[in-house]
Amino acid sequence: MNVPRRLRPFAVMGAWLATVPLASAHRVDEYLQATRLSIDIERVDLEIDLTAGVAVASKVFAWIDTNRDGEISSAEGDAYAREMLRSVVLKVDGWPAPITLVETSFPQFRDMSLGVGTIRLRATARIPAAAAGRHQVSFLNMHRPESSVYLVNALVPANPRLQFGDQRRDIAQHGLTMEYRVIADAPSDRTLALLVGLALAGCLFLRHGGAIRASRAP
Repeated sequence: MNVPRRLRPFAVMGAWLATVPLASAHRVDEYLQATRLSIDIERVDLEIDLTAGVAVASKVFAWIDTNRDGEISSAEGDAYAREMLRSVVLKVDGWPAPITLVETSFPQFRDMSLGVGTIRLRATARIPAAAAGRHQVSFLNMHRPESSVYLVNALVPANPRLQFGDQRRDIAQHGLTMEYRVIADAPSDRTLALLVGLALAGCLFLRHGGAIRASRAP
């Protein structure tokens, strides 16, 4: 799908908001894991929001608060985020793309116990620069499947050189597979000017070379 530039902000917002009704309506005994993928030529960014329902909030909090002091320290939050990301597999063109944790945000237990506290993880994966042509990205999340439900979406690309195909998910939305195409980059103004200059030089050489050969003919 190639979205006109003026409509891209609205398309991105629409893709983001598409998960809101589902997130707010998930059952109280579920751990909702919603992932958004932002794909570019040399990277894939991940935004993962984890929201525990009221009935499972205490259990989820205990997974993170390992010293049981009622608070989530930076070390505990970081350890849990990395554990969660170890349950995620991201591949581009069939090759694993290592994921690096960038940022975390953890709510207070009170908010989690009310079912409104969301854990936010931000991560990124550097990938080899995609050449022009067709490519594929796949994502799989198997973190805490015994008590979780999942959502996954790829956001509309901000890069005009990317065109996305259909997003295919398994029935539980553990994973997503999507084909996308990279459009060849147009030559820069400097490259274009160089090519034009070489073409003109070639024409002049052929013209003057022909004139010289004609003048030397007996």
